[in-house]
Formats: sequence, structure tokens, C-alpha cells
Amino acid sequence: MDAGKPPLRTDIQALRGLAVLLVILQHARAGFIGAGWLGVDIFFVISGFLITSLLARDIGHGRFRFATFYFRRAKRLLPAAYVTFAATAAASFFLLDAGEWQDFTRQLAGAVSFTGNFVLLQQTGYFAGAAALKPLLHVWSLAVEEQYYLLLPAALLLVPRRGWFAGSLAVLATSFALCVALTYSRPDAAFYLLPTRAWELAIGSLAALAGAQGPRRRRLVSLLFLPALAALFVVPIWPLPAPNFVNIAIVCVATLVVILRRHDELQDRPIPNALAAVGDASYSLYLVHWPIFALLNNVYAGDPSFGTPTPEVLAGAVALALLLGFALYRGVELPVRRLEARSPRHWSLAALAASLCLALLPLTLAARTGTHAVRGPAIDYAWLRRDNVGFDAACDGYRRLEYTMRCSNAAHPATMIWGDSFAMHLVPGLAASMPGGVLQATKSACGPLLGLAQIYRVYTREFAERCLGFNDSVIAYLAAHPEIRTVVLSSPFYEYFDPARRMLHVVDGQARVESPDADAALAALTATIGRIRALGRRVVIVAPPPGDGFDYTHCLERKARNRTLFGRFIDCDIPLAQYHASKRRVLDFLQRIRARAGVEVLSFDAFLCDAKACRTELDGTFLYRDDGHLSYDGSVLLARRMHLDELIAKAAR
Repeated sequence: MDAGKPPLRTDIQALRGLAVLLVILQHARAGFIGAGWLGVDIFFVISGFLITSLLARDIGHGRFRFATFYFRRAKRLLPAAYVTFAATAAASFFLLDAGEWQDFTRQLAGAVSFTGNFVLLQQTGYFAGAAALKPLLHVWSLAVEEQYYLLLPAALLLVPRRGWFAGSLAVLATSFALCVALTYSRPDAAFYLLPTRAWELAIGSLAALAGAQGPRRRRLVSLLFLPALAALFVVPIWPLPAPNFVNIAIVCVATLVVILRRHDELQDRPIPNALAAVGDASYSLYLVHWPIFALLNNVYAGDPSFGTPTPEVLAGAVALALLLGFALYRGVELPVRRLEARSPRHWSLAALAASLCLALLPLTLAARTGTHAVRGPAIDYAWLRRDNVGFDAACDGYRRLEYTMRCSNAAHPATMIWGDSFAMHLVPGLAASMPGGVLQATKSACGPLLGLAQIYRVYTREFAERCLGFNDSVIAYLAAHPEIRTVVLSSPFYEYFDPARRMLHVVDGQARVESPDADAALAALTATIGRIRALGRRVVIVAPPPGDGFDYTHCLERKARNRTLFGRFIDCDIPLAQYHASKRRVLDFLQRIRARAGVEVLSFDAFLCDAKACRTELDGTFLYRDDGHLSYDGSVLLARRMHLDELIAKAAR
């Protein structure tokens, strides 16, 4: 995470050291680090400062050349990155499962084309569980910096020098406003994309253009120096309970103050010097640390759940990251940086060839060893793990339920399956067994509770309003179709107890945002059941299958293929005590709704669980597709073996 080559400053190198240590400790799940990811934001400000300082100097002296500038950047950044990418690709080929390997090949192509942030935005949200399994997840920040490097030189050349400061200020303001707006509507986009991150780099650019000249400005910077230094250590440990951009802004401004202060006395102090030594190797450390953690997450079936290594294992991973990071710095980054640049053209051709080789490396590995999908049993695991959307993806409702033959297996179905994705995953099994046919009435992340919908990250208030409208349309559809005699409700229900979420709750005809509340959810579900019964229909709830956040199919695939897998739960079953502990509130809620509404709740527990654990595989069939949803085959097998159609017929009332 470097940019530019002005004389090294101990204070800036110490900031780099602090930044990379924060990131590493965050990924090592150090309990005392609340927001170590802020280290990346420190890097952004430093990079903006250094790259702008370099460009302003070269343009001012009339010696700027695009070819020279980009050659220096490539020489500085690519060798260490490409060594890391190649080693990661080789390890990933043998350690990743089929789905993660497919994702990795796209991540690698994005990494060498400076579009890694776009690839990762398409693959997953950074805060999603699957993100922890992606070995090149960290290239998003490198891509953001590289995109800034591509645009900034042209901008400085096109804009007159007297307009540089105002232009940077405009970029900062526009980008920050966009960041704030998208944080609430598209948080993943706000995280990954340059337009919503440019304000952080622009802060560094402003520092390079404005400096701290003048006695009043120097006094102000001196006064702010100690508070800024404190903020850089305190906020990553105890972040404010506020949107991410607030903590990011504090850390970025604090970094700006430290850079402007130019505290020369720091080079005689042991702590800054130690941090500066780490900062010298910060780019290499950043490159190597995350693939180690991600691959460890892929192979470890630990406690309390899959992909959560013990503190001792994580401490070993930190030590390995430091060892390999400094080795990469000493063995690759530093020697290449010192090489004479006699022929930029030859270096450019070499970089292009290396990029193509890296992009093609996955194909080469597959050709020499056999395709990734068939090493081990000849099973298409990616197909087994496909989304279980029920009849069709078109059945994931938008604003209202509208009949389509793609979402039913009969012209006049007798049973409706209503709920979110946990209702969707019941459809294959019930469609194959329920007499009279079934109708799918589902919308992802939208439980079957009238007047109550979640607001969380990508599930904005607008989404919640659509959810409320969709559920209202289901009741209207049910009223208009008397041939539907039975309604099956299902949801994981945990979102109604999660303190990180908010709820859009309709009370007396007015929608208001509230904190999650089990009593409100109980009342909403009771009212929903009452509305269904008032229409003369029978109703039953199917509880979510056993689960504790463990990605069962991922584990079972690795087990079937003899992949490296270690930790406490290598048999891939769900410990019963852990399941009950993790889902206690959901289980209690289902007991309460049974007593209050007089509705039967059907459970998979008695069939799947014994006194110690719950099965995730039956007769060679993977029952789950992820950490909670049933697979297509699992849904069909369980419905048949449990005689779920008969249970529903007896229990519905």
C-alpha cells in the first residue's frame, strides 16, 4: 500500500506500521481491536499524500512523463504482489473447495487488471461470512489505490495548478457525500468503490498541496497533534457507536494532522522506530497476511464454528504472516526496487507477460493436475451448493405476489408455502410430495409477518416497505383463491431478535422504525396466523433446520475430497448443545408462538438429531447448501424420509 518515493519520514513509516498491524490484528480476531480495518483508511490518506507530493514536484519541475510514472508504480507494486498471487494460487488450488476456487480465479483476474474491487463487489459483501474464505479479498484496497493513481496524473495536468486545491476539495466533498448516501442504501458499494473512497485519498492530496505553512496553521496543527495521535490508537480499539464513515473520518483527519505536523523528534523514540521498521515492510505484510488467514478459514473446522480457528492457531498465523511478509520485503520488494531502470519498455513487457501468466495460472494448474472439480469424487459440488430458490428464481417476490406457472406445480394448488428463503428451501421437497400441488409465495429476507419487516445493511427501508407490501399481497391473494386450503409458514426468525438490525413496524396504520423486539414479532406472527384462519384456511409453521453458523456443505465437500481439514468438528455434524445455545432465542420464540396462537410447529430436530449431534448428511446426500438452507436434494430427501406431507396434513389447523 505504497505510493511515491519522497525521502522516507519516520512518522509516515510509523503510521504505515500502525496501519498494517491494526489490519493484521483485526483479521486475527484480536479481542481488544474493535475496528482494526481502519488501518486501510490510514493507508489511503498516506497514499494520497505521497502520490500527490510526487506528482506536484515532477509537474512543477517540468519532468513528469506518464510512461515513467506508471513504470515506477509497476516496479514498486507488482513484483511483490505477483509473487504473492502466484503462491496463493498454487496453495488455493489444493485447499479451496470447488465454489471458492471458481471465485478465486475471478479474484485473480481482477487483481492483475486492477479491478479486484469490482469483482469482489459482485461476489460478496465484505461483511458477509463467505468473505472470510476468499484468499484475495484484500486486493479491493489495492485496486482502489491503483485506480486513483490512474486518474490523478491526468487530473493534475488538465487542471491549472491554481485550481488543484479547490479541485481536490471538490472531490473530497462529492465523494464523502456519496459515501454517506450509499452507506445507507448500498453499503457494499460504499465499501468497495473508488467514488466512495476517493475522499480519503483526497485528504492526503490536500495535505500535499496545502502543507502546514504559516504560523497560525502550524500552531493549529501542533495543538491537534496529541489528540490526533491518541485518536489513531484509541478509535481502532474503541470505535464510536456510529456509522462507519464517522470513525473513518476521525482516523483520516488524525492521519492528516500527524503528516502535517512532521514531528522529527519521533525518529529518536523506540516505539515510533519499531513501528517504522514494520512500516518499511507494510506493503509486503499486507499482501501476505490475508491469504494465510483466508486459507486457514477454509481448512479449519474449529470452535465455535467452521472457519473460526482457536486463539493459539490464529497467533501462529500472525507469526507466519510476519515471517513471510518480511521475507517478501527483503527477498523481492527491496531488491527489485533497487534495480536500475534502464529500459522501461522491457519492464513493461515483462509486467504484461506476468499479468497474463497469472491470469492463466488457474487453467494451467487444472490442465496439469486434472480439473479442480473432479479431483476426488466426480461430483459437481458447485451445483450441489447452488441457491435453493424453490421452483424458480422468478419466485423471489418483489412488491407483490403475482401468480405464475413457474411458481406452482398445479393449476389450482391446495397448499401455499409462505415466507423467506427458509420457505423457499422447503419447496422442492413439498412439491414432490404434497397432494394437490403447492404455490410458492416467497421473498428473500422477508419473513411471513404482517406489519413487520427488517432493515439491515442492503435491506434498506425501501426494501422493508416492499416486504410489507409483498406480505399484504399474499393475504389478498389467499382471500381471492379459496382452493388454497393449507398455508405453510417458515423463516429463520432470528432477525427479529438481532440488536444490530432495525424493524419497520406498522402500528395503527403508521410505519415506524424500531429496535428488534421478540414481543412485537410474536404479536405480528400471531396476527398473521389469525388473518389466515379468518379466511377459513389451516396453518402450520415449519421451523428452520438445526444450525449454528457452520457451513456444512463446505465441510462435507472437503471431507469427501480428503482436503486438509482440522479442528474439533471435522466430522461436519452439528453439536447439539452448541445448536441449542446458538438458537436458544429462536427455539424459545417458537415455543411461545405455539402456546399463544395454538399453532403446531414442525421441526427437523427429532429426525436429524440424537443426544449429541445433528446430522448434515444422509445416505450420501448433503442436506444443506450453506450454513442453514437445505439443498435441493436435501429438501426432497428429508420431505420423503420424514413424510413431511403427512405431518403437515395432521398438524395444520
